[in-house]
Amino acid sequence: MPHTDVNHWAEDDCAKAVWDQHLLPPYQELLADTLRGLDPRPGERWLDLGCGGGQLSAALWRLSHGTLAEIVALDCAAINAEQIDRLRARLQPRPGNDQLHFVTGNFSAGLPKFADNTFDGIVSGLAISYAEHWDESVQRYTDAGYDNLLAEIHRVLKPGGRVIFSVNVPDPRWGRIFLKSLGQGFRVSKPFRFLVNGLRMMRYGRWLKREARRGRFHYLPLPEIVARLDRLGFEGLKCRLSYAGQAYVIQAWRFAEPARLVA
Repeated sequence: MPHTDVNHWAEDDCAKAVWDQHLLPPYQELLADTLRGLDPRPGERWLDLGCGGGQLSAALWRLSHGTLAEIVALDCAAINAEQIDRLRARLQPRPGNDQLHFVTGNFSAGLPKFADNTFDGIVSGLAISYAEHWDESVQRYTDAGYDNLLAEIHRVLKPGGRVIFSVNVPDPRWGRIFLKSLGQGFRVSKPFRFLVNGLRMMRYGRWLKREARRGRFHYLPLPEIVARLDRLGFEGLKCRLSYAGQAYVIQAWRFAEPARLVA
């Protein structure tokens, strides 16, 4: 990434604005559609990729009734570690540090040094699209980071493991999400914070779309996403439109041999 390019993902204000989305009807729709594919089983190990405030990690724990061997919550901002600590204290039965823990990582550079065939399941909410790669040789952003992340997901999944993730549609219309959420703003305990974070998300949304046009981020058509997953050896794909029509929820299984990393 050129040193002059802004990265709002590492900012606390951006993280907090993203966390507050869990109160909104569009996010609740997205969460419900994602949960349909989770089905965590006793003793399994899961990765929450781009965990944010930990909503999906909490859902995994509750759905498994506290029987998972491990949930790794991964994100790039240090403030997410504090949120995961608070989340652990609220969950019942309370998970130990070895069952739910946070890992700092920039998945644009690939996943941390997880061994092959580590996880039974991987879940990711609106994060994978933001794997970026700056190519010095051509002085522009490419989709190599995105493709490499998909290959890494395939590598660290066990045979028979599954991934459930959401990504935004091409040219997402953030205004639709904001308008569909306005009614909720009058029912939350802190409506001013709701409004401020909603406006922040609109501002960050403009930045995201601008950077996507440069090729830094990747809002791809569904057939193109499916084709990339097919090439890596994922099977049994299921897809659903969600998030006020602004995101796809995609589920896929790894049955084949580990995919070779994209150079």
